[in-house]
Amino acid sequence: MEVELAQEHAEACKGFLARVRDGLVRAAITDFHVDSVVLVMENYGKSWRDLAVFLASLFLYRGLVVYPVGMGGRLKAIHFMREYGLDFDDALALQAMRDLSIRTLVSYEEIFDSVDWVKRVTPESLAEK
Repeated sequence: MEVELAQEHAEACKGFLARVRDGLVRAAITDFHVDSVVLVMENYGKSWRDLAVFLASLFLYRGLVVYPVGMGGRLKAIHFMREYGLDFDDALALQAMRDLSIRTLVSYEEIFDSVDWVKRVTPESLAEK
């Protein structure tokens, strides 16, 4: 969303996403979070063309997996809401990480620092040196 809405960290996020696009970095996002980005874009006045370009562009990201979270995963995410005091979308990200055996999360949200099995990094910390 940082890039789509030209927010504060947009440039660092562009660099990170370029590395995912080129397959230099492997990453995952849930289908729920893709839908969330689309809804925020729509709420910010983006056109249907903008939404289509965003969604179609995901096919070009060689290092990206879009993980379909089923109802079971959504229900399991509630455990993380209770255990760590997360909101649903953050808890769902953790559940997907658990399902995919991922331990590193790219995020600016410091609430993930309280999760002992997750290493939170920012796009800036992953920049090529």
